[in-house]
Order: sequence, then C-alpha cells, then structure tokens
Amino acid sequence: MKYRVKEIDPQQFTFNKTQLNNGTIVNVKYRDDSLEFQSPKMKLSRVEKKNDHNYIILELLSTLACKTFYTKILEIEKCLAPETDNPIKSVFNENMVTIKIPFTKSQNPLVKVYRDDALFNYYHLEESMEVICLLSLDKLWINNFNEYSYQLTAKEIMVTN
Repeated sequence: MKYRVKEIDPQQFTFNKTQLNNGTIVNVKYRDDSLEFQSPKMKLSRVEKKNDHNYIILELLSTLACKTFYTKILEIEKCLAPETDNPIKSVFNENMVTIKIPFTKSQNPLVKVYRDDALFNYYHLEESMEVICLLSLDKLWINNFNEYSYQLTAKEIMVTN
C-alpha cells in the first residue's frame, strides 16, 4: 500500500529478524504491509554502479516537499536502529539521496520509468532530469559489527521534465 511520506508514523513499524552467518537481515513491515511511498521531485545527479548494484543519486531541491522528505526519512532511520550506539548508515549524503535500482539476474532493470505517461527507457536517464520515484523500504541489514544499514528501492520513476 502506498503512503504519503509526511503521514508515515515510525511507531507503526514491525520487525522480523533472521540471523545469518555474516549478520542479521530484518524484514520491515509498516502496519503489517510493505512500505511504499512517493518521493518529492528531485534532480538526477548521476547513475552509478557499486558492489554489483545500480543506484541513482538524486539531489534534493530547495522545496518544502524535499525538506519534509528529508526530515521524515531521518525520523524513520532513528526508528530503524533504536537501541544501538552505532547510528544507522543514512541514505543521505549532504543534499543527495541514494536510491537502489533493482535488476534481474540477466541485468534488466525491474523499475518502470515513465515520461509523459509513456514508458521510458531506464538507460536514457540523464543528469539534471527531474524525477519523482515510487520507493519501498522493506529490509534492514545489521552486520557482525552491529552496524545498521538499509536502502530505499525504486519501484517506479517518473521523469517530469
């Protein structure tokens, strides 16, 4: 179910931990469902690949919607790692946010990209395009050093310019 980011209540999260050899994976539910929400309009800074994963780096604009998004995600991060001395690894770096792009095993993007209500090729995304993303947050990772991290994953991208 999709939620408006400003209406997300961090106290409504539930967690289900699974211990692995190299850490713990935590399935995150929001009101017993997966958490999906829309980002504000942001500017595409770059597309990058690291550790065999693809990411888009988005720049927050100076809008109230981006400020609200930033504040709410930081509030959610505090809730995801409530009882640790190590702060969670944030998806933000200054005014940039990192969004994971899921791919199939055969290296096809699983994210749908739209422009003017028509499908748009993911590989045609360019720097400075303004986009709105449908995001999901469903997992948290805790490594053996008790360091917490998570990713926001893009489900859809709409190019607005």
